[in-house]
Amino acid sequence: MDEQLTWLLAITSLIHLLMVWGEVSLTHSTAHARLAIWEMVHGRYRSDFWMGIALSALGGLLPWLGLLHVTPSTLGVAGAPLALIGLMLYENAYVQAGQSVPLA
Repeated sequence: MDEQLTWLLAITSLIHLLMVWGEVSLTHSTAHARLAIWEMVHGRYRSDFWMGIALSALGGLLPWLGLLHVTPSTLGVAGAPLALIGLMLYENAYVQAGQSVPLA
């Protein structure tokens, strides 16, 4: 059961990172949306954004790295808090950047 949860963490972290990439790389239709993305990636909230991305990636990669030396569930348990903290940092940057631009 632990290995299944570990792989679920890895797969969902990968899906999360792909969704973030899609959000950041797609063209946004309004100037305010473009400004919010810029604030999140390059502006005021960049440290939370990039740290969140790094921790989510690390938390999701640990099960695959575990295949090399130890059981995946051991590293997966260590990766779960990293992935959750990364998700929290990303969501903080996402919400704050969206609220930092004018509404109209």
